[in-house]
Amino acid sequence: MKRDITIVTPLYNDWTCLSILISDIEKTIGHIFRTINIIAVNDCSVEEKPSSFPTGNNVNLEIVDLVTNVGHQRAILIGLCYCFEKKIDSDYFIVMDSDGEDNPKYIDDLVKMSDSSSIDKVIFAKRSKRSEAWSFRFFYRIYKFVFKLMTGASISFGNFSCIPKSILHRVCNEPNFWNHYSSSMIKSNIPFDSVPTERSKRYSGVSKMNSNNLILHGLSSLSVYIEAVIIRVLKLSVLIFLFLILCLFVVIYVKYFTSLAIPGWATYIFGFLFNILITVVLFNLLIILSHLNTRNKPISRPLSFYNTLIKR
Repeated sequence: MKRDITIVTPLYNDWTCLSILISDIEKTIGHIFRTINIIAVNDCSVEEKPSSFPTGNNVNLEIVDLVTNVGHQRAILIGLCYCFEKKIDSDYFIVMDSDGEDNPKYIDDLVKMSDSSSIDKVIFAKRSKRSEAWSFRFFYRIYKFVFKLMTGASISFGNFSCIPKSILHRVCNEPNFWNHYSSSMIKSNIPFDSVPTERSKRYSGVSKMNSNNLILHGLSSLSVYIEAVIIRVLKLSVLIFLFLILCLFVVIYVKYFTSLAIPGWATYIFGFLFNILITVVLFNLLIILSHLNTRNKPISRPLSFYNTLIKR
């Protein structure tokens, strides 16, 4: 039996890529699914929108314009919330980039794996082969290492995924998804799995993600695990605290119980270590109090405010 799917894709000044993506979707999977709805979330692009797009018989396109640029992670969630609230009737909701790096041919693999699962779960496209430059791959490995070190969790996939209809409401009601899609999926305890895929090259133009945006993207994934990060930083700080205390005792011992001390040496070292000790304590106290203060504020579900960002 043929299924109905909805594809949510964020874009910013990538209208040419969107046109190619629509044609590619129709060519590769148009015969597999009964209806393919494409929800393109326009993240406040400044380039003029084309008057028409090459949609086919069973491919429907709807463009959701945002009133301000929110970034592709939040644009994804806005698109999913829009689908949920509008009750778009689809069996699966596909999240993918519009630039061609997420190959539409893998959508069928994602849906098939979801179909074969004994429970409803989100299926991600795991990159078995990447097409980026060696420098990007190098820093991406560093990012995954830091993420594992700071959170205790592993992340090996991006946005390209398949969400069963039964799980969509959980995504749209989870506040963390507002910061980072894939990282939030790991933390949310929503069942997920992955299939190996190869990352394709962009259809046209260059990526809008510069180094600053990439760093911010990585930090956003860590922010989802802010409590785990704080706990690990505290553990490290305790070790630093104990080491500094040990150093202070060594300085005192050398000063008063040996003849090795040079006049003025112990005083300067003691003052230096004491300042570092106070800095570590105050730094951790500030982090803890700042986080506890945010916990006093009510949690906002994305469904309660997402539509304020959609242009009417």
